[in-house]
Amino acid sequence: MITDLISKEFSESLEKGKSFFLKYDYVRVLAHYDGDGTSASIILTKLLLRNNKKFHLGFIKDLSSEGFSKRIMEEPNLPTIVVDAGSDQLKFLKGDTAEILVLDHHFYSGESKNELNINARDFGIDGTREACGATMAFVFALFISEENADLLPFMVSGAIADKQDLGSFRGLNKTLIEKYGKNVEKKHVLNLDGESILDALVYSVDPFIKNISGSLEGTRKVLEKLSINPETKPEDLTREDTLKLGSYLGYVLSFQGAHSEAMSYLEKDEMYFNNGFSASLLAKIIDANSKNGDNNIPIEFFMGNNSLKNEMISNKRKYETRLIDYITRSYKSITKEKNLQFFYAPGSEMAGAISGQLMLYLLDQDKPVIGFNVGDDSTLISSRGNRRMVERGLNLSKVMKECTEKVGGSGGGHDIAAGGSIPRGMERQFIEIADEMIGKQLNPNKNE
Repeated sequence: MITDLISKEFSESLEKGKSFFLKYDYVRVLAHYDGDGTSASIILTKLLLRNNKKFHLGFIKDLSSEGFSKRIMEEPNLPTIVVDAGSDQLKFLKGDTAEILVLDHHFYSGESKNELNINARDFGIDGTREACGATMAFVFALFISEENADLLPFMVSGAIADKQDLGSFRGLNKTLIEKYGKNVEKKHVLNLDGESILDALVYSVDPFIKNISGSLEGTRKVLEKLSINPETKPEDLTREDTLKLGSYLGYVLSFQGAHSEAMSYLEKDEMYFNNGFSASLLAKIIDANSKNGDNNIPIEFFMGNNSLKNEMISNKRKYETRLIDYITRSYKSITKEKNLQFFYAPGSEMAGAISGQLMLYLLDQDKPVIGFNVGDDSTLISSRGNRRMVERGLNLSKVMKECTEKVGGSGGGHDIAAGGSIPRGMERQFIEIADEMIGKQLNPNKNE
């Protein structure tokens, strides 16, 4: 039982959420638009259908005061479930609204606290490494009924999309996988997915390998050099070929400056679900469609519309092609400040994905990276650090919150990854303020 795996306080909070769930016959679901939020929304929509609840689903990108409030106030009288967001945004709401149930894992200020704001962090769970939005949705579904244990694949895909598998699953994620994934097939493999090893390498974003990712010619040369048949499926590689390829890719990643955190992502303990997808492929498909703005496609597919499979997989390929191009272009245009590095994303709404891959695989590992996505009126910001910086004191959630507010915006997130929004034209001022604050976090004793 899920109650055996979580604290009494967590169970009591979920009981209040369950009362909300049972109270209404029709609710709105708002999920963060990314891979974690979309995975969480799959869990919730299946849960609602199984309980004969009517609902409509929407996604939210702008978590600023104005953006969140506007989304809620589109239908202020409709009971709403917000997942993978909401804890820190409830304080933005003015006036009367219907009840709002929040299932979240991000940092938030105490002023947003209420009995239906269910956040992993309030129960001693690290929302950066141990539980994501999909984790919270899965726990909630289990609390409604243990028969929802079959929704585990979407919890895992959300955690992978949020990079919570980096260095292996831990905390609540690990506990849930061990409890509810006992019969799932597992195999230790290279972190590569595709119809062939050639395909897997050419379209590999995670890991991102210079002169291989995005390069058909470069990939062919490497496989020829290693005497590996390019048409072999990644999972069918012999042990000898796996070791050869793994060693070579490790050398390339090391040479291009990737941190040990990224090196550990070169291989994985893969899970193979009975829905026909591995955990990694499922996460990549859902995340890619989400980032393309096609969140509805994987949701409809996993609700039973099998005709969408080819389009869903094709969207993944298109996204990976575009992201590889954007990573390459952004890498060439990086600007370095004293304590941070930044770039302007070449494509809309891609700054977060670009920042994550740049930080893991290509950039200076002693400075966090900030990516700007400039819109008509506002600029969205995404920031990424690494575990070593966090251990030294980096907290990008605080940086995004405090520095965006100083230039008329808002922000927040995790210590290692956070985002925000500022008025267009304030990018340079924001960088100067953030650079100073990050310097104080990473070097607290420097000026004493």
